[in-house]
Amino acid sequence: MDAEFQIRWLYADCCHDSYNHRMISVDVCHGEEVDCDVARSDLKARLSDGTEPRKMAWVDVIEPNEEDWRWLVETFGFHPLAIEDAQKQNQRAKADDYEGYLYLSVRYWIAFKRDAKSIPDLTDEIDVFLGENYLVTIHKRECPLIAEMRRRWERHPQRMPKEPSFLLYVLLDTVVDGYFLAVDSLTDAIDELEDKVYDDSGPLDIKPALAIKKQTLLLRQILSPIRDLLNQFLRTDQPIVAPATRVYYLDIYDHILRLVEQVDLQRDILSGTLDAVMAQTSNRLNKVMKTMTGISTILMSAALIAGIYGMNFENMPELHTRYGYFLTLGGMAAVSLGLVLFFRRIRWF
Repeated sequence: MDAEFQIRWLYADCCHDSYNHRMISVDVCHGEEVDCDVARSDLKARLSDGTEPRKMAWVDVIEPNEEDWRWLVETFGFHPLAIEDAQKQNQRAKADDYEGYLYLSVRYWIAFKRDAKSIPDLTDEIDVFLGENYLVTIHKRECPLIAEMRRRWERHPQRMPKEPSFLLYVLLDTVVDGYFLAVDSLTDAIDELEDKVYDDSGPLDIKPALAIKKQTLLLRQILSPIRDLLNQFLRTDQPIVAPATRVYYLDIYDHILRLVEQVDLQRDILSGTLDAVMAQTSNRLNKVMKTMTGISTILMSAALIAGIYGMNFENMPELHTRYGYFLTLGGMAAVSLGLVLFFRRIRWF
């Protein structure tokens, strides 16, 4: 069965059977069959019994405790530094090359949250150990994408290449493809913000724009290390990765480059939108200032007339005229009306 069909199968299976979540899941593939729930104590013997075809194990660990970490070290001989990195959370995506195996740390997308303030609010971490005949995945919480991958692998092992590096490819490809949904959500949020910015009917609030900008920066911080990880992964000679699988890792790298470019594009669009928000706010402030200036000028003109005739001088003939009061009010009204017409002509009102 060709690899293209195998990949299509991985994403086209529509079964929705529930996956039996366990703290440590050990599956051993031999030939066209998969033995599920293999006892941890039997794993080492099963992998080294020397029979053909070569056996391959997938060990999935959820929220490991001290006993689980101890078993991993005793079974696979992982370096203490690799175990320390796997125990730490919220670190950058990276790949470390140890003797006989690789350690990788990646983050997969959870959901788009407008109130998110840090990377752990948007993603969860998966730690991976890749050996010649095993794949170990470690995560603190239930991981739906790993659960679905294992369920399909257990049900149809004949449709998967018997290489741990291909399983790792499927995992990384699923993780990276999940970020396309994140970029789509980000694009929709920016489009919605643009519609509000260019609609003059309502007041502008800069808080949503700043929140989306925060999401964009967080997404960029997540994707850049994954891009660097895959770049490092492809540029170095990795004997554990089957030569036939390397072309698929190039495909993942192409996907992550597209994602980074899209995030950069959305960041530029958002910067333009923020500039438009500030311009709209400044424009509305200018309109308010023009209106207030016009009103102040009108009131000052009327106050000037009232102030002149309010001075306490005895020799002011207009104060003794019969209709002086009404003439003064009329003059004030005429000056005010003239100023109103002037300001309307220059579009200040």
